[in-house]
Amino acid sequence: MTATEEPCPAVGAYVLHALPPAEEAAFEDHLAGCDGCAREVAALEDTVACLAEAEAVTPPAALRRQVLDRMATTDQEHLRDEVPALGQALK
Repeated sequence: MTATEEPCPAVGAYVLHALPPAEEAAFEDHLAGCDGCAREVAALEDTVACLAEAEAVTPPAALRRQVLDRMATTDQEHLRDEVPALGQALK
């Protein structure tokens, strides 16, 4: 993260410990003075902790079959028109 970059988008990467050391240090400097980012970090840390405790569960066979059948009959082309592409959503 350079001095001219906005640090707030780094919140998610910071919480996941995915920033390089220099960027992490720069974000921590920013964090010391940004209440909004501090609140977001706290909320995301709670979410990450919950996700870390989650367990994969195999669904009952009937539920799995029902979901797969529904997927097979869902018009995917129609959904593509309604949901923006990932690249567009991140801009």
